[in-house]
Amino acid sequence: MKSILNLLSICLLAAVLPATAQEAAPAKKKKMAPLNQAKEVRTGKIYSTKPENNRFTVRLDDAQWVVTPEKTNKVVAFHLKEGAKITIDGTEAKVEGLQKGMRVTVTPSAGDPGKAEKVEATKAAAGEKKTSDTEE
Repeated sequence: MKSILNLLSICLLAAVLPATAQEAAPAKKKKMAPLNQAKEVRTGKIYSTKPENNRFTVRLDDAQWVVTPEKTNKVVAFHLKEGAKITIDGTEAKVEGLQKGMRVTVTPSAGDPGKAEKVEATKAAAGEKKTSDTEE
């Protein structure tokens, strides 16, 4: 009888402990991409967009990665400068038209490289792989 009770209590503990361990783990905070700091034109693919904040992120082409002793940034963020010019396939557009996976060339503002002065986007080719929705 005691062995049955011991077995039941062990099973109960085994069932309860993993559930409490999962509750104790903090939720991962979504990382934000750093604002662009380079003054030269940037090229890559749109990684994510937040039209309500006039913000978008770009996964940079390999040659443009930002390498520092701490980490390598493959994704950088831009805010749109007031009056920024946006074109998609040569047609004037709004920030809402920018979509994940589009090829993009971004000209940073001379006074603030974190703000985009000009954005030229082209729609992703049918066979091109789109990037993830989360920001790095």
